[in-house]
Amino acid sequence: MHKDRSPVASRFLQRRLAPDHHLGLPLTTGILAVLAMAALFALIAYEVHSGGTLTRTDQALADWFNAHAFSPLTELVLGYTHLHGTIGVLVMGALLLWHLLRQQRRAWALNVLLVLPGGMLFNFGLKFVFARLRPQFSDPILVLHSYSFPSGHTIGATLLYAVAAAYLLNQPGLMAALAARLGWPARAAAAGVIGLAASLVALTAFSRVYLGAHFLSDVLGAMLLGTAWFALWTTVVFTWERHYCRRSRSN
Repeated sequence: MHKDRSPVASRFLQRRLAPDHHLGLPLTTGILAVLAMAALFALIAYEVHSGGTLTRTDQALADWFNAHAFSPLTELVLGYTHLHGTIGVLVMGALLLWHLLRQQRRAWALNVLLVLPGGMLFNFGLKFVFARLRPQFSDPILVLHSYSFPSGHTIGATLLYAVAAAYLLNQPGLMAALAARLGWPARAAAAGVIGLAASLVALTAFSRVYLGAHFLSDVLGAMLLGTAWFALWTTVVFTWERHYCRRSRSN
């Protein structure tokens, strides 16, 4: 005679969806986000590796931007893209890290260290795995000799602005002050922070495609990989922090 397993499954599901448990809803949503972003990145990586349909779109779009680039937009885009190079992103990340250490936000500081330089190094290694050549033009705007997939500038911006936005959204006092200054409801202010972060990442991705430094799939892959990396380490760090705090309270 089989025992009814539905109560066991129900309890397991309730624990995974509990918002106040260290192994509850935050962990569940974090794992789902990592899996979803990683799966989408894998699809793009497969297209790049196999020369699929997306790569034909890549070339057509790269040729269109190269033919239609014009001044002064090109100079503006060059300035913006250089701001989000390796040095620029790491300097901005270091300023964020300095602020977090001053505020004694150790878990957030650890998160920045794991997410930002860690993700950029991982992306750099993947470039040699795929060894994809950059777009080639008879009259290029930029000439770069490193590999193309995934985009380093785009993943740097994705990681930086993701962790900065997440930190802001988890500061009720800062968000309340921002909402009051703008005269917006709290949810609108939160949506504004997310929208600004996403826009800055999208502008970085656009700058790389516009300048002919990357294909569309390079920047899409970098955004997905960066989001997966951010979700992974943010989930790990704050699951550990919630577990540590729970043990401290119980003792």
